[in-house]
Amino acid sequence: MPPQYKYIDQIFNNVRNIRDEDIDIFIDYLRESDVIIPYGSGRSYSALKIAMSQYSKIKDSPTILTPEDAGFPGNNMFEALDSLTREYEKITMIVNSGSGESFEPYILASDFAKYIDEHRLNQNMKLIVVTSNIESSLGRLGDRYGLVIQLKGIDRVAIDYPTTGIMGDVFELGSLLLFQTVVKMVYRGINNFREQLEYYIKTIDEQLNNHIYSEDYERSLDILERRCNVFIGGRGSAYEVATMLVIRLNHIKYAIGDHVYRARGSNTPRPRYGDLGILISCSGETPVVLKWAEDFINTGAVILSVVGRRGSKLEKYSTYRITLEDCENYVSGVPRDFYLYASFILSPLPIKLITRLMEKGLVLPESILRYYHSIME
Repeated sequence: MPPQYKYIDQIFNNVRNIRDEDIDIFIDYLRESDVIIPYGSGRSYSALKIAMSQYSKIKDSPTILTPEDAGFPGNNMFEALDSLTREYEKITMIVNSGSGESFEPYILASDFAKYIDEHRLNQNMKLIVVTSNIESSLGRLGDRYGLVIQLKGIDRVAIDYPTTGIMGDVFELGSLLLFQTVVKMVYRGINNFREQLEYYIKTIDEQLNNHIYSEDYERSLDILERRCNVFIGGRGSAYEVATMLVIRLNHIKYAIGDHVYRARGSNTPRPRYGDLGILISCSGETPVVLKWAEDFINTGAVILSVVGRRGSKLEKYSTYRITLEDCENYVSGVPRDFYLYASFILSPLPIKLITRLMEKGLVLPESILRYYHSIME
């Protein structure tokens, strides 16, 4: 990885540094689970949901229920667990939080822990917490009621930069890599975490080198550095990939008077001539995403697509394209790696945009500059 993106290597090393015994316990809990409740906040939650969505594709996988699902059986954790414990024997809650102090995840995890105590279900219910701070409120809960896994982020930024939760990407991408690795291990029926992890690291490194210096990536940055609004979208897991990018990119574009929206989100304005749409689809054939692309074309907006199939309709509609070819021969029941790769491919986009704006002499907020220097130095 080129030195200016050494934060990617830091992500890889942070996941490598997770203890083997913690991975073994994590795998055992996943394989034993009848139902899994994933939770978190912001982009950490998106990272977890991407991997859990892929887990749900595996034959005989546990039921995956997020608290905001229409099918979640209760208005609060106690109601839901009353219902779930009647239907399932082994229940696991996974919480992903870099700080370990996220308010709403802590409340739900605390209720989960109280239910374990009140009903003496320590053997059948487990809480797994992934966090940078194992001494945090959530970290202590995980340690007591199941498992806490330490995954480090950028310590310097956490100390110096109060909006790390907005701009940071190290913990979020690291946790996505961790979860996807574990899911693929379950699918393959293997116990060698290092083997699967190194395969992903090698592939991500190749994908980054193939795409982040490509002409299409650079031409997309040409559009981004101009005055324009940006619309980012996808469906399903692609929506979560989009969510992970929207907030980071908006923090920069807002500083120069522009906005970044989720494509066709609530109260989203129509794109204008010269705006940029970033559309994500593994198949490149998702009907709703194709409709967005047609709308962008009709208004004169530019489209950058991230797709998993060469020759797909979305690729053909796009002005610029990143084709990962991960969905060419998709087999039902196999977890897709496309969303992992797409998340890493899009991660340098805000950083490269900051570089472009600084080279033009634009004055950016001090908070963005501190973040930038923490990544680049």
